[in-house]
Amino acid sequence: MARSEKGVVFVRHALTGETVQARITDIGPKNRYYFADAVAIDTPSPARREHPWVQGNSLLTDEERAAATGVKELLGGMEYGHIDPATQRAYKTDTLRTQLIRLGGISPDSPLITSLTVEPMPTKDLTEGDLSWRSRVRYTVVKTPSGWRIGMYPHQSSRAVPVIDFPLAARELRQLNLHELDLHGIRQVDAALSSRGRILIQLTVDPRFTASEVSQPIYRQAEKLWGDLAKRKISLFFTPENRSNAKPEYGVRPSLRSPYRRVRQGDVLLGGGLKSVTEDVTFGARRFSYQVSAGGFWQVHRCAPSALVGTMLTMLRPAEGECTLDLYAGAGLFTAALADAVGERGTVVSVEGSPVTHRDARANFAPDGAARSESAKDTRIEVIHGDVARTLLDLKTALELDELPHIDAVVLDPSREGAGKKTLERLNKLSPGRILYVACDPAALGRDTAILRELGWDLVQVRGYDMYPNTHHVEAAALFYRAPARIKPRRIR
Repeated sequence: MARSEKGVVFVRHALTGETVQARITDIGPKNRYYFADAVAIDTPSPARREHPWVQGNSLLTDEERAAATGVKELLGGMEYGHIDPATQRAYKTDTLRTQLIRLGGISPDSPLITSLTVEPMPTKDLTEGDLSWRSRVRYTVVKTPSGWRIGMYPHQSSRAVPVIDFPLAARELRQLNLHELDLHGIRQVDAALSSRGRILIQLTVDPRFTASEVSQPIYRQAEKLWGDLAKRKISLFFTPENRSNAKPEYGVRPSLRSPYRRVRQGDVLLGGGLKSVTEDVTFGARRFSYQVSAGGFWQVHRCAPSALVGTMLTMLRPAEGECTLDLYAGAGLFTAALADAVGERGTVVSVEGSPVTHRDARANFAPDGAARSESAKDTRIEVIHGDVARTLLDLKTALELDELPHIDAVVLDPSREGAGKKTLERLNKLSPGRILYVACDPAALGRDTAILRELGWDLVQVRGYDMYPNTHHVEAAALFYRAPARIKPRRIR
């Protein structure tokens, strides 16, 4: 943030203490403030480094970017790429502390605040420093003079431009050179790299076409680029953007010679032949395996699943025989570890709203599901599809009817907007013993911390993780206990 004679200016691509030349990019309401991009640095910060991405480097001119990539526009997605990693974490620590103080009502002098630092992610040699950490990447498709190419969006723009490379994507995904494919008839590309090295590329088909119409030309290009897709463990999954508008496909039959595999009406599966990947997560001697479908949710940092499972187990400490809830559970990342911890005498209730990800969870925690560890083979695991707030009402009824044991511990991992007042009030009425809140937005964590404190909960521990290096995003885990004066007597089972 800077100040000029015209008012406050929010400057992207600059660091605290620098003197920069900036270009105004937008104006706030009533000209009260401005947005700008730094385009030249007169007095650089010691924390400044060269941006690792040409298309994200604001210090290059349009002509320089165009000469290097063929695209002149400045892209978003690596807002902190010009900052050394330690300073990035310091900025994120300050943001996390500020939101807990201002929105959460935590005292600035509290040890929770003064001892809080955003920790680097353990990379396990899977990443290239603070690059190549994304196991998932999404591109839109944009028309160019040379065909239809993968694209991304400039900051606060609805008009995509072609992208040549994205340094945050895993090396194995970058080496595919997806920008060389002509993606005529495709709206969106989602590429995923599993922990076992399998690559699944979901291509969302424009509703004006069928998957069979567009898949063969792209498949032939992919074979030229990558060779035998089955040997490379690469699957191409073509699925209509709007199934209700998709034309019926005829004459597409699986055979030994044909690369086609019919999945369901409107879908075509080519190459490796799988429309899901298996993710392995280890913590200590424990190993959990999960099925994750194309389009299903999974943590994007390659090391995040193991780090989050470890954090949950060490902070929440689920014990044998306990009843636990996993809210916004996804494919069951925490569900598996909770079930392993509570054992055959325990209960885990897993709630997820996305139909695709819920189907993954149901498969993962079927009686013979891959995500059940040996200790959890007989654990009662209830996998529920539905809105979390509405499901909490049903769970309260189940508690009152003795259909569910007293709830000892809760994990909730909501989306960026947070859980919100209604959900937290309904959760509070279940009288759980402790809550672990996993947040991907510090402001949402701050707001929900204030709500929980008003409901009688104490924040007792918080940790931050730099799970999104080179961006402004940060992950946090916050542990809440019910304030002693409001603890309700536990019902004897």
